Amino acid sequence: MAKSKATRLREQRARQQEYRDEQKKLRRPGRDDIARIALQWLIINAAKLAEREGNPARMNKVEEAILGKLVEQGFDPAASDRALGDLIDRYVDGGWDFRRKPHLWAGNHIKGGEADNW
Repeated sequence: MAKSKATRLREQRARQQEYRDEQKKLRRPGRDDIARIALQWLIINAAKLAEREGNPARMNKVEEAILGKLVEQGFDPAASDRALGDLIDRYVDGGWDFRRKPHLWAGNHIKGGEADNW
């Protein structure tokens, strides 16, 4: 007999939660964790390079590329520009950092790492 949709969804939720719990236990970063760090690195380093070269167009090129992809995905151009501008201002001018995950640093579980030095 086929399972009901509700049963399949309940089992799927349980499997997904088990998977997330396992990834957390393994301290394995996900796509979004990596993307946050990559975006911060890109923005900060592009801004530093643009400043060193005295070439603000370099930073504009990065912004335009990101905005183009957001609009391509269906996001509003003006809203995307404001959101990206806010992020850039926070990263570059405000010294803002992405959301840390302090629970990963408790007790320096990373072998050979410097986890507690944050």
